[in-house]
Amino acid sequence: MNGLYIHRMVALLITICLVTLPVMQSARAAIISTDAAIEIADREQQIDRVNEVLARESVQKVMIKLGVDPADASARVQSLTVEELQVLEANLDELPAGGTGVIEVVGIVAIVLIILELLNVTNFFTEF
Repeated sequence: MNGLYIHRMVALLITICLVTLPVMQSARAAIISTDAAIEIADREQQIDRVNEVLARESVQKVMIKLGVDPADASARVQSLTVEELQVLEANLDELPAGGTGVIEVVGIVAIVLIILELLNVTNFFTEF
């Protein structure tokens, strides 16, 4: 009786395996177009160029000084969209190594305050 029970269980397990086998082995694949392959390669090249700049010792010193971990910066570059990478790479040579200077920040804040004052959003200059 035990032998018959074991044979039935083995037959049931083999049947279940054979029935579910095609379901488990199915895979989906698609052909990648040439344009998509070129875009992927271009994105990788852009990421490599940005990471080369981030790997410079002077840039890493500034990042550490500002409290940014260089590994986190590299991870962030990996997650940028194609458009963000293009903008960053286009402006990479123009960006200062130490970030925006104090004079630029004061100028930008002054311009923003003047625009807000002209639009009557704030009363910053009338309070003095």
